[in-house]
Amino acid sequence: MPNELITIPAAEWNKLKQRATKLALDKSNQQLVMQLMSKMSEASGLENVIDNMLRSIVDVIGGANLVLYYKIDADIFYADVYGVKKQLQQPDDERVISAFATGDASEYQHDFNDTQMLTPAFTHAYTWIYPLKVGSVVIGVFKIESLHIAMRDLYSQLPLFFNYAALVLKNEILGYTRLQHVNNLLQQEILIRKQTERNLVAAKNEAEAANRAKSVFLANMSHELRTPMNAVLGFSQLMQRDSDLSPTQRETLNIINNSGKHLLGLINDVLDMAKIEAGRVIIENGNFDLGALVRDTIDMMHERAEAKGLELLLDQSSSFPRFVNSDEAKFRQILLNLVGNAIKYTLKGRVIVRLTAENSPDTGQCILTCEVKDTGIGIAEQDLPFVFDTFVQVGRESDQQGSGLGLRITKQYAELMGGQVTVTSELDKGSSFILTLPVAKVGESEIINKSVFDGKRVLGLAAGQPVYRVLVVEDQLENRLLLKRLMEAVGFQVREAVNGQQGVEQFKRWKPDFIWMDRRMPIMDGMAATQKIRALPDGGKVKIVAVTASIFAEQRQEFLNAGVNGIVGKPYRDAEIFDAMATYLGVRFIYDEPVNEKNAAEQLLTQPYSQCLKQLPEELLSELRQAVMCLDIEHSLAVIEQVKALDAPLADVLSERVNQFDFEGLAQWLGDTGIL
Repeated sequence: MPNELITIPAAEWNKLKQRATKLALDKSNQQLVMQLMSKMSEASGLENVIDNMLRSIVDVIGGANLVLYYKIDADIFYADVYGVKKQLQQPDDERVISAFATGDASEYQHDFNDTQMLTPAFTHAYTWIYPLKVGSVVIGVFKIESLHIAMRDLYSQLPLFFNYAALVLKNEILGYTRLQHVNNLLQQEILIRKQTERNLVAAKNEAEAANRAKSVFLANMSHELRTPMNAVLGFSQLMQRDSDLSPTQRETLNIINNSGKHLLGLINDVLDMAKIEAGRVIIENGNFDLGALVRDTIDMMHERAEAKGLELLLDQSSSFPRFVNSDEAKFRQILLNLVGNAIKYTLKGRVIVRLTAENSPDTGQCILTCEVKDTGIGIAEQDLPFVFDTFVQVGRESDQQGSGLGLRITKQYAELMGGQVTVTSELDKGSSFILTLPVAKVGESEIINKSVFDGKRVLGLAAGQPVYRVLVVEDQLENRLLLKRLMEAVGFQVREAVNGQQGVEQFKRWKPDFIWMDRRMPIMDGMAATQKIRALPDGGKVKIVAVTASIFAEQRQEFLNAGVNGIVGKPYRDAEIFDAMATYLGVRFIYDEPVNEKNAAEQLLTQPYSQCLKQLPEELLSELRQAVMCLDIEHSLAVIEQVKALDAPLADVLSERVNQFDFEGLAQWLGDTGIL
């Protein structure tokens, strides 16, 4: 019947109610678990995830104390709900240790009947030990204490949550370990970089200290080596001025002087190379007469070549500029080194210096090419790469001479000046060194004549001049005595001072016209003395020229800044001393130009050259004419060798004209004979 009530037995009804309650509770518990899982997803980063995980469990499940034990590699860490985090040797709870070992969860009940509680529901509490596993590997263990009995029904739903928590924790641990690994690598790299930086700074400091020590050493060695050489060379030159010397004495002095110059050359090579290595070489460009420099260099080398029976020939193109802007001293040194090296290693034959030039359209400069070609011993092919190395002398040991630095210095100087030096050679046939160097052309009006002597020997002071007072300030007795005697020999009044302080006092009392000032002296050095003199009344009028063995340009500049008018380097030639006095004080000298054998030969030809040439056989003149018309240096010199047997002075003059490439003059002489 429709309105009939269905009666459900009480027992069945209770079952239905229990089932409905259980379903509702399960649903509620599932919602709690889902809430937990949702809360855990709100954070990132291992520490943040752990803190969020612990707070979420307490908020949802409860519990008076909640701890997470977790592993990172072999290390165990502790984190609780109160924010305490630490690393453990091992867990402080045997039940946790067991959970790590077995992977099994456990539950423990606490009876609080003996404790006064607020409600009967809190008569029992539970502790859960629950492992977090990924697969069969336990990565952590939760310990939840003081859970009241109402939460116990949630236990069956926890595997879902803890499995999810294990995955989240595993991912964060992996990310953390990767990050730690990267951080460790970065830390190591930073440490390595910092150590590298410290090493670089230490190496830089050591290099700077070594460079400073080298500079001090060079300055000391320059002074200690060049100063005594100044006395050796200076006194030998002073003694050569004595007209009463016997031929034997003069020859002995020449040997002393030449040996001293050779030793000085070796000293300068070593010091120059050390300057290059220390980075102390400065390019000092200026305007100069390149043509005169080349002629002077070739003339200087003629004697060495003739002493070995060699011909030294100069083949200069008409395009080769005469007046240029470059570093005159270094260009001269390069040319001297190349020509000197060629003469040194040539036993017979000739050395030819060929000079050409062409304009560079790119830079507007003139590119000089200087080839020094010899018929010497040559260089083996396997030795060519080492020709420009420091302290290297290639070839047979018996052929090796000098310091082994000349070519290295030549190459370094050329490169510093923007050029280069190359070499080609064939063993036993000769070598060819080629220098290419950019220079700027200048006009003759831009050239300052640096010397009024041109090699002439000073005999005394010209008449009609005041009595000049010269003060020599020098601590070294031998160098002080050298300057004193050199000054007195030509008529100057001279006084001495052994240090800068005495020099200042002498200036106050004596008022000299000219002061020779040494740089390094005890008590007061030359720069300080110069500054004090310049500050005195009339101190600005006196001419002060420094005499220094310093090889550093910056030290010389310091001396100039102190107030000296000029600088003469030790060792010096007497001509440099007199040249400085003529330049800065305006002294006029009387001098004598010694007549050498070459001048004597030219003096024998005071009659027209054509008259001398007419005395030669017609066949010889015709052959000479052909060689001159063809501008053939070697053929011309071969013919002149035949002339030498008939007229030696004439042959010497003809050879010089050929060496100077003066074929126009030769053609004029031959034309006067009626042959051309």
